[in-house]
Amino acid sequence: MSILERPELPPGATALTSSERCAIALAAIGHRSGEIAGKLLEAGLPVPATGLGLIWSGAANKLGSQRNRPQGRQPELVFRARVHGLLDAPDPDDPGWLPPDILAFVQALARGRTLKEYALVDLQVSVWEVDEIASRARKMLGRPPTQACLVYRALPQLLRTVQPPVEEPLTDLRPAEGPSPITISFQTELPYQEGAVRMGRWWIRGCLPALNWDGPVLEAVGVVSHLVDNALRHGLPRGAVNESRIVLRAAVTEAGELVLDVIDPNPSFPGFAAARTGESGVGLRRVAELGARLTWFLHSDGSGKTVRAVLAPGPISP
Repeated sequence: MSILERPELPPGATALTSSERCAIALAAIGHRSGEIAGKLLEAGLPVPATGLGLIWSGAANKLGSQRNRPQGRQPELVFRARVHGLLDAPDPDDPGWLPPDILAFVQALARGRTLKEYALVDLQVSVWEVDEIASRARKMLGRPPTQACLVYRALPQLLRTVQPPVEEPLTDLRPAEGPSPITISFQTELPYQEGAVRMGRWWIRGCLPALNWDGPVLEAVGVVSHLVDNALRHGLPRGAVNESRIVLRAAVTEAGELVLDVIDPNPSFPGFAAARTGESGVGLRRVAELGARLTWFLHSDGSGKTVRAVLAPGPISP
């Protein structure tokens, strides 16, 4: 899986104007430029006499786009606005897993590349080959009318690939807040076999005294059980062999928190929010019920993911 570098706002960037924010939101949900101008006027928002070019270029400068022309910039502006919480449109439904070539194409649009640039410069293939990828992308994403809308509908999957990782792509796009500095940690490897859950339970019971964690042991053991079981069920990518290993890591921070990481080779985690609330399966919901804060993030090279549970010290409130 390819990785998207998290775009940053330029130093001293000013706020988007109401016209800029509205124009980006309208582009995201599929309106074309002529329609956007009319919608802005209907809303009583100013539109330059020369058209939308000044609106797109102004938004691009404030959002850190390096593109020098308004045409083809809208998909990138939709992505950048969403990353920084500036997209005035509701999150789309998660489209689910996207094939690597389609995800890479939508990532290129989110970086500001045109279809032609992506074909001739990035892939060094003929334009018709990328046209075929674009056609399949549109079919998978509900045939959006514009490239900006294509990026918008793919946002839940695009945001899973952003580095530094985001804590909860569907609701909160602040960078994942790591725990306070680690004071001590241990890790082990578990096989993709039925006994891995039992091995993980024994291992964490043995580690907790050495970690000197001042917290409830039963909750910690339960969290490990559910995380390892989840990795057994979903952590092997399609076609991977069972020689792959699950990495289990336990650490204690300066604040006394217990950080439990389960690392597997599958970079995909569709429906994380639904899994955490129990709408899809019960394992992660039970982890949350045990008092753990749950996050997940991709590895920087796209080789896998980490599911992290953080338990506070002291007894868990009923």
